[in-house]
Amino acid sequence: MKSNLKGSLQDLKKLSKQFSKEQASQQKAKQTAAKQRQRIQSAVTDEDRKIFLASIRGTKRLASANRIESSAAPLNSREAEFFKQKRAQAEGRDILASERRRSHADTTAGRTLPAHAQASTRIEAAHASKLGQHLDDGAFLRNPDAADIIKKLRRGQWPVEASLDLHGANLDEAAERFDRFIHTCIEHGVRCVCIIHGQGFGSKDNKPVLRDAVRSWLRDFAAVTAYITAPENIGGAGAVIVLLQHK
Repeated sequence: MKSNLKGSLQDLKKLSKQFSKEQASQQKAKQTAAKQRQRIQSAVTDEDRKIFLASIRGTKRLASANRIESSAAPLNSREAEFFKQKRAQAEGRDILASERRRSHADTTAGRTLPAHAQASTRIEAAHASKLGQHLDDGAFLRNPDAADIIKKLRRGQWPVEASLDLHGANLDEAAERFDRFIHTCIEHGVRCVCIIHGQGFGSKDNKPVLRDAVRSWLRDFAAVTAYITAPENIGGAGAVIVLLQHK
């Protein structure tokens, strides 16, 4: 009798320990999920919400999706790695920026450049100002004699084929990604692109550092025919639509 009672008590203790472990595990999972939700919420800024709401303005929910579900053939490891690299290249990641843009980033961030770099930056800025026309409304036109290009760009004659979102990037990171993105677009003959630089609400002193830097970099590229401030539905003052030359 005592033996049976002792065995029952041991089983009860085991069940109690197991129950406590399960409770602790569930509590830990809840805490992890709560932290993940907080990270996601903190990553979405008020500016992001404004851009999203502006982009879906005027849209209507479809009564029926009317779509056919399909699945692509599975990729082998070699193909998966290839497409991963191409995606990274298209997004403008993992490349060393040109010294010119790095110098611009250093200067904007308040870091002192060597004398020869300062002189080079001044010469390039003066040279770029002679290569195009910076219009009052924030637009830029490489050839002032082709004023109709700005009108056509605003009418959407060239659809946006690729985009780069620089939200959350510092100047060094933005310069690297910008270089890769523009060179990739030129290499593949992409004509019209959108670069989202934000309006500076999340930056120090709420100054649009990336906006001014991105537009300066664009004027440095001879392949940039023109650019305009993006329409409200794809970013407004927080983005720029760029027209590139044919290859």
